[in-house]
Amino acid sequence: MTKMQDIKPGLTPLSEALEIAFAEVAMRDDVEERPLTACYGAVLREDVIASVSVPSVDNSAMDGYALRFADLAKLDGAVKVAGVSLAGHPYAETIPEGTAIRIATGAAIPDGADCVIIQENVIANDDETVIEIAQDVIARTKLHQNIRWTGEDIKSGDVVLKAGMVLRPQDIAIAAGQGCGFLKVAKPLKVAVFSTGDELAKPGDPLPPGGIYDSNRFAMIGMLRDIGCDVTDLGLLADDFDVLRDAIGDAAKRHDVVMTSGGVSVGKADLLKPVVDHLGEITAWKLAIKPGKPLMRGKIGDCLVIGLPGNPVSVLVSGLLYVMPLLRHVMGAEKSQTAPVRMPVRAGFDFRRGTGRREWLRARLVQNDDGAFEAVAFSSTSSGMLSSMVWADGLIEIPENCGAVSRGDTVLYLPLRGLQ
Repeated sequence: MTKMQDIKPGLTPLSEALEIAFAEVAMRDDVEERPLTACYGAVLREDVIASVSVPSVDNSAMDGYALRFADLAKLDGAVKVAGVSLAGHPYAETIPEGTAIRIATGAAIPDGADCVIIQENVIANDDETVIEIAQDVIARTKLHQNIRWTGEDIKSGDVVLKAGMVLRPQDIAIAAGQGCGFLKVAKPLKVAVFSTGDELAKPGDPLPPGGIYDSNRFAMIGMLRDIGCDVTDLGLLADDFDVLRDAIGDAAKRHDVVMTSGGVSVGKADLLKPVVDHLGEITAWKLAIKPGKPLMRGKIGDCLVIGLPGNPVSVLVSGLLYVMPLLRHVMGAEKSQTAPVRMPVRAGFDFRRGTGRREWLRARLVQNDDGAFEAVAFSSTSSGMLSSMVWADGLIEIPENCGAVSRGDTVLYLPLRGLQ
């Protein structure tokens, strides 16, 4: 990569903007208890402490036969099967010397047994009361073979889930494995969403001359629901100061967050900034990013107000990289849970620019002729081409001081699934 000039004055780098926002916008204390099946994607607000060890008893890792390791050297010919140990139905006595116990995967190891030989390495008679074990199998068998020990996975008293985690299916599963029926998670943020622009039409309505269908609102609603917010759709609002003042002022009284797209630049019809300035205060404006520079953060009373740009790609990129991490922070997520995954990959493209802003190119990974994966960029950097986000499966991050990328350079790739 070639280097270029520093960030343009008056623009805040994304990382700095997030640090400021995390410091200025407090985590909310609103917590609720939910059944496990309602916790996917929620932010955990209380540590989960193990109440039981996993496994709860020494058990078999395989279907087979439990034996005394010390007996193996003395075995010659047939071995009597003294009993059976099944998961949930253990063999309750001490294993007799010189015998074997038929054992299932997950079943408790009988008292006295200290190794398990898998059933494929044993010849059993028809009713499985006698087995034969070849000498080469005996020679290969080790003490404690195929045994899973009590607490090998989790010990009682361990912290199995830490507060601040965004709960995934595996996290819910481990909570279930501890017998938890409910978890304390962040209460969903109430977010009001609308789009502005007299040129916009609702999908399903006739499209007026020169008009476009509103797509941004649906992108915002999807991103917000993806992180568990309770969304109110306020539809389309006209480019009119009084209309916006009344609608935003009312929404701010009933919601934790008001989020919109459009009207945040400096044009004649860009009224969101003066409206928020009239009702409350502007706390941040303009990021050193592309796409997504004209992004506004403000507040009206206790309500957080976020104004995203009007171009659809800008809405998605600034929403995924700035707004979603901020709102997860508000719901109590640890900082590490809000940061996107960045993977170093080889560039399969050439790119030159001079914006002085951190830039994200829409990209996807492809296999080259050598079988290695490399990132290819979309053919255009226009922030109005929503189809590019459908084509892409990730974003390439170009740092502020990078002037050019050449094919073969190492670049940072952010999978879209890791941002959502």
